[in-house]
Amino acid sequence: MNSKKLLSVASLSLLISCFFLPQSSYAYEIFIYRPNIDKKPLLREKKLYLHGELFAQLQLPSTFPSYNDLSGPEDRFNYGFQNLIFLTENASILAQLITHDDGHKRTKFDWHFSFRYEFVKNLVLIVGHDSNHDSDYQSLDSEEKKPFFTNRNYVGIGFPFEGNNFYIEPFTWFFHHTNQRGHLDLSGNKLKQEFGIRIGVRPVERLSLNFQMFFQTEDLFSLGQACWGDLILRIKLLEWIELSLGGTLWRDIVHSGLDNKKKFHKFIWGIAIPF
Repeated sequence: MNSKKLLSVASLSLLISCFFLPQSSYAYEIFIYRPNIDKKPLLREKKLYLHGELFAQLQLPSTFPSYNDLSGPEDRFNYGFQNLIFLTENASILAQLITHDDGHKRTKFDWHFSFRYEFVKNLVLIVGHDSNHDSDYQSLDSEEKKPFFTNRNYVGIGFPFEGNNFYIEPFTWFFHHTNQRGHLDLSGNKLKQEFGIRIGVRPVERLSLNFQMFFQTEDLFSLGQACWGDLILRIKLLEWIELSLGGTLWRDIVHSGLDNKKKFHKFIWGIAIPF
């Protein structure tokens, strides 16, 4: 078995363990618009084909903290991968790993797993699990003062629309068995819902703009306590390497019960190797 197949099997095994074993967690999917993927679904081809990328990025300037309890030094370097497997023409599995480094040592690593199934055109089921794990530090729950990892499990729907050079997907999902709290000081109630939009545009062959924004709420169908936004520019330098430039903003919309209204931001400078 070659290394690509081994990596595919390992990723699939990790995904299966994520859905059927108890875990603790917080991460989110990095959205990159990649049109015209030759899916080669597993159940049709009887072989496992892997799509995705390896990536590395410098975050400078950055005010994002290093640890699960949103403390510690600034998050400086990220390394990771995305693996996408199509089970059928309408069903896919995504596995993503991001490792964090403060410039001196690894501080944290994040997993994201999701399953997507297209019921009908422009309507997909989304089942996801995100997890963050501190490497050499123990985060404490803001209320109970006990060790914790943020846990995010959710079920939702998306409404994808795709043209020749663009992609738009409004989405929402609802949390179950999660312990992530509202507000950036983690003083709120447990999150119940996130909703937002993803937009991908490829104006020319070697350039794409990738944007996503979502709101986090402790109450169903309300504006929420915080919002998150990403904008990533990808420039294809060669067939096998891309330049990645962009930024992220995560901020409270309203003051928390502790009268805090925080925000974190980062600019990213990196490369990606798609496969």
